[in-house]
Amino acid sequence: MSSKKQGSKRTGKTAMNRRMFLGVTGGVAAAAALGPSLARAQGGTAPKRLVVIFTPDGTLHNEWRPTGSKTDFTLPSILAPFESLRDDMIVLDGIDNRIYGKGDGDAHQQGMTQMLTGRPNTTKSATSTGMSVDEYIHQHISDGRPALRVAVGTNPNYISNWTRMTFDQNGSAIHPRTSPYQARDAMFPSTFDPTGGGGGSSAGADRARAVREGVLGTATARLHAMASQLRGVDRQRIASHAGSLENLAKLETMGTVAPSTDLVPLYDRIKNWTPNLVASPSKQADFPKIARMQMELISAAFAFDRSRVAVLQFSESNSGIKHTWAGAPSDKTHHGLSHDGNNTQLLKIYRWYSQQIAWFINDLKTNGLLDNTVVLWMTDMQTGENHKETTVPMTIFGGANHLQTGRYMNYRSSGGVAHNSVLTSLCNAMGLSDTKFGARDDGPLSGVT
Repeated sequence: MSSKKQGSKRTGKTAMNRRMFLGVTGGVAAAAALGPSLARAQGGTAPKRLVVIFTPDGTLHNEWRPTGSKTDFTLPSILAPFESLRDDMIVLDGIDNRIYGKGDGDAHQQGMTQMLTGRPNTTKSATSTGMSVDEYIHQHISDGRPALRVAVGTNPNYISNWTRMTFDQNGSAIHPRTSPYQARDAMFPSTFDPTGGGGGSSAGADRARAVREGVLGTATARLHAMASQLRGVDRQRIASHAGSLENLAKLETMGTVAPSTDLVPLYDRIKNWTPNLVASPSKQADFPKIARMQMELISAAFAFDRSRVAVLQFSESNSGIKHTWAGAPSDKTHHGLSHDGNNTQLLKIYRWYSQQIAWFINDLKTNGLLDNTVVLWMTDMQTGENHKETTVPMTIFGGANHLQTGRYMNYRSSGGVAHNSVLTSLCNAMGLSDTKFGARDDGPLSGVT
């Protein structure tokens, strides 16, 4: 993998004008402080929700693969942290990326860009031939709410096939937020009241909301106009900012869950984070703390119905994270260890990821969110050592109102199934009637409903 980072040469009229950008966005912060505006929705049937969790570089199959039958199985070392959740999970063994070879780049690049799209990527970096399943589902179930896409330990400025996994309807990469603070403040503006108070409909509040919506709309339009004059990375960044402002505008007009003091601790938890933590490829010590914060944010966003689709990306394909907190050596990255064949150290990393995800699933369950939430835990390839696209490990949690959980599905014994079937099943679990997703027509998974 080349260490060269992508960029764009910015000269003349295509250069980003910092003063212009600040002029567009500066009014937004002022508008956000004008007063409370969130309308409270009436209680009703719990909405369906989707979470996709990515961890890099495959797994150790001998330590991941259960033994036993479909409903009577033993969880091995890597999956052992989920023992208390075995009735809430479906282990998918024998999932093949049958799109591989039709796209561009090495196994890491194709795996990263194809696993959620079920389509080939293109020769242009960080682009696909269509949208990813999270975006497709988001467009159908979110009812105006923004999707929450967050990452831990990635470089937001390195936009490539190794680092992007979600795509819009045009096949353009959707960039995750690496700062939990920024993601929180976008999802929960300063006007948000977790108790359900302060969102009155007085004339003053209505005027304040109208002003905020007007400022957001104007700023969004100006950013889109600015993006049309730029190229490359600058254009993608400005378009991303415009999308963030559109999400803020949606939050101004959408409802939230019925007021409940039971939810306040979830909100307090994210408001009282330790400040100024960072996790990036160059600063890794806070990786575990940032990971927990991003998971706490997803739980809060779902509990208050601020979002219904979330993506959590741990590191990136070809991971450069050194998992010292898991007991792995400080001189070897995750990807480096996979090519060294050091399974003892790799096992520590994979178990650590399992422990974090188990905490998150338990958090959803404790707060009454899991039965209506489907969580897909996926990766980009079979193992980081062999780079194979077959038998890619995947696990589903939750969704008990649609899925038959508590199962180990061994599709290997029947020749495996295309990962497009997993994506189709996600659509069906969200109440959509699709019979295919992506570039293959394989239908949904058998034996999971």
